[in-house]
Amino acid sequence: MSGNKNTEPLSPLERDLYECMLAQEGNILSRDELLRTVWGFQAPGMTRTVDMCVRRLREKIGSERIRTVYGKGYVMV
Repeated sequence: MSGNKNTEPLSPLERDLYECMLAQEGNILSRDELLRTVWGFQAPGMTRTVDMCVRRLREKIGSERIRTVYGKGYVMV
């Protein structure tokens, strides 16, 4: 997938994730940190929740905005 943007509006959860990542633009955010900040809970090992929401967010805002940092998390660029 390239930087294609979807015109579908962000869900409330996607918007919260986007705002969280935008506020920390350039900083790597771990999955656990995103779970605590956006979802409000700690659940080690439940990283697919974050991954799936990030995937949907990438589809809507453009995949080039969010980078995966292997073994660390995600960063908004």
